[in-house]
Amino acid sequence: MTKRTPASPAVDDALDDALADALADAFITVSRALVGTAVRSVNAAPVEVTLVQHRLLVLLATGGDQTVGTLAGQLEVNASNASRLCDRLQKLGLVSRDRSTTDGRAVEVSLTASGRELLETVRAHRRHEVRRILSHMSPDDVEAAITALTAFGEAANEVGEAQWTAHIL
Repeated sequence: MTKRTPASPAVDDALDDALADALADAFITVSRALVGTAVRSVNAAPVEVTLVQHRLLVLLATGGDQTVGTLAGQLEVNASNASRLCDRLQKLGLVSRDRSTTDGRAVEVSLTASGRELLETVRAHRRHEVRRILSHMSPDDVEAAITALTAFGEAANEVGEAQWTAHIL
């Protein structure tokens, strides 16, 4: 095995930049496909919800009951926007709001059974869409994608599909 020795730090930096750019381009391309899959999946929900409303439901499924302020922070929106999102989801019967048992001043938002059902419908549709795309890839490419995407998900601090599914089922 030959040990690679860099010609100069500038050459390594250029190589790293080229690899980083190629990887960024690949992820941007894939993200367009995944956003399309996400939109089609959310549109398959039994009631009309937006992607942001769906994300709020996912946060409740994975994180349990939360205050509007906590949800706002996770969604990176102001509290009044998060409150309006919760209002709409509550009217649809997908979330409920109750006084906190530990802090009577706080109101916690909870996912309802209908909210869990919606998430399961969207998840099943998304899984079907992804499997359709994977059917056009070679087994070796699928294995490489599993490895790369698992590492990316871990770096992004996303819970794995098995953990996430356990929260909604």
